[in-house]
Amino acid sequence: MRLEFLLFVAGAMAAPRLSPPPLGLLFQEDGGSPKIICLAPRSYPGSTFELFATGADFPAQSVSANPGQHKVDFTLDGTALASRCYRCRYRSYNGSAWQMSAFSMEIVVNASGDAGCHPPTTAPTGRPLPTSTTLRQDRSWLLPVAISVAVLVLLLLAAAVVVACRGSRRLAGRKRSTPPPSFPMTTAPAPSA
Repeated sequence: MRLEFLLFVAGAMAAPRLSPPPLGLLFQEDGGSPKIICLAPRSYPGSTFELFATGADFPAQSVSANPGQHKVDFTLDGTALASRCYRCRYRSYNGSAWQMSAFSMEIVVNASGDAGCHPPTTAPTGRPLPTSTTLRQDRSWLLPVAISVAVLVLLLLAAAVVVACRGSRRLAGRKRSTPPPSFPMTTAPAPSA
């Protein structure tokens, strides 16, 4: 088994989503364009927010929050109002990869008497990666990582035993077949007195 495979499996199983999903609110001033406000938890400032029309694979809009902020406003103009139902999510960079939240509840814009949204087909998903905050919140990663580390330690111990056995065999073989010294030593007779 390769080490990369073990780490890949542990990483794939230990990838919780950002939690909780964002809160999406609809706001409209008199005569103005409707706005959707997406709020993430305060622990994710500066996140990037994406607004999706329900059932769409790509975001209608994507906005990064200012540093220190955990919310953005999406202004819906004529082109964005083609859909009546929206969902938003936020994503945060954990230092090595992007990690995404689940989608917010559906936000209905300009709802008439038949209010409601069609169920989403397939929401775009990405393989989220863990951050220290999400790892502390969701401990489902602990067992797969512990098993992977245990297997890795056992493989390293087995390799060390094999190397040690081969080394001791070579050393034992050298002791048995030690060649004679190249310069034989002779002792001179002791002088007689």
